[in-house]
Amino acid sequence: MKVVILAGGFGTRISEESHLKPKPMLEIGGKPILWHIMKSYSSYGLNDFIICTGYKAEAVKEYFLDYYIYSSDITVDLQKNDIIIHNKVSEPWKVTVVDTGLNATTGERIRKIQKYITEEAFIVCYGDCITDLNITGLLNAYKENPHLVTLAVARPSGRNAVLNLDACGNLSSDIVLENNYEADAWVNTCHMVLSKEIFSYLAPKESFETTTINRLRKTRRVATYKHEGFWMPMETVRDKLFLDELWETGNAPWKVW
Repeated sequence: MKVVILAGGFGTRISEESHLKPKPMLEIGGKPILWHIMKSYSSYGLNDFIICTGYKAEAVKEYFLDYYIYSSDITVDLQKNDIIIHNKVSEPWKVTVVDTGLNATTGERIRKIQKYITEEAFIVCYGDCITDLNITGLLNAYKENPHLVTLAVARPSGRNAVLNLDACGNLSSDIVLENNYEADAWVNTCHMVLSKEIFSYLAPKESFETTTINRLRKTRRVATYKHEGFWMPMETVRDKLFLDELWETGNAPWKVW
């Protein structure tokens, strides 16, 4: 199954660093947040990735083009113009990097990778959200009760869009942005399984996580998977520093590999 990572946004709320590189390339513990997300999925045997880029797309392409060199010890013979790779560190990943446009909405980015999706379902996640989500559990929830969208939902960690769920886990009203939450509030973790059929429902210039899902919920084809563990978007410099501290102290919940 392919894992589609949306990594094309500007990252305006963390502009202190994202003016130099796209937000998914900002580092936690010396590695891009994109790498952390991919390592998590890879630990579940999912190694086929599609990266939807936009802002500073070249930074993502260069990272994967040079990954083998930067991750390994090398000897460079400048006189002979030879390079010897010593420990040959790599990952079992197949990575397709697609420039989906500088100003594209999330829905448009998903539409633009349709030709790369050959299986009946695929995963979509956002390139700035870290979690210890049980991917096997999410996939099983989709397989047991297939919907157009199966969202992994968690408790709020900041200023998130609240999802009103009924007793069966279905969305019972439109998604709204809130600052204050009820005790039983749930939010979209931005990790989800989509049926390939979703491409027939994507409209131009729609924000997938709000407009599209609000429209689809009325068809009763949006399901949820409750995640009670760790989840956090990296939206500000403060978030980045907190995640850095978790990693450096060996307390990163998302390090499941």
